[in-house]
Amino acid sequence: MNLKKQKLAKAGEYETMIKAVRTTLISIAALSVFGLGVANADIKQGDKLYAEGNYKDALQQYVDAGGEGDVEATFRAAQMFEKGEGTGEPRYEKAVAWYQVAARAGHLGALHQLSDMFAEGRGVDADKVQAWTLLNIAANRGDAEAAKKRDALAADLRPGQLAAGERRTQKLAPKYQGS
Repeated sequence: MNLKKQKLAKAGEYETMIKAVRTTLISIAALSVFGLGVANADIKQGDKLYAEGNYKDALQQYVDAGGEGDVEATFRAAQMFEKGEGTGEPRYEKAVAWYQVAARAGHLGALHQLSDMFAEGRGVDADKVQAWTLLNIAANRGDAEAAKKRDALAADLRPGQLAAGERRTQKLAPKYQGS
């Protein structure tokens, strides 16, 4: 496949992921209108259920609290989807969508995890430039661990890829700053 066709294929894959993330964001926004006060109780209940090994119900609590706007619960739900806790098997695409929501709300751990998903091609096509970009965004926000991971990943990238990562950083950073 020539380079132009590869770029068009990549653009289509990103559009599909963006649509999934957009749908998740709209769902969370719609749910948040109906119960912001309950989110803290739900995450505490989720923590309790998780500690007891009741992963299915813990995941539901985190999903509910995340749907009500609790960013930490959104992150925890993503972790559980990634590990397959409460789902029987890993649900990488769901994990990516939930990490994306938490990362866009400013959660640094979600930026790390989302970067790992892109670097390893779990739930998305492998894209080390996108992985580097997400770490760069976190590093630019003062995250020293992200800076170390970014610099290590840079060793695997060509100069043109690093330049592309810089351009992506400028474009995407405002979307990952939270509120």
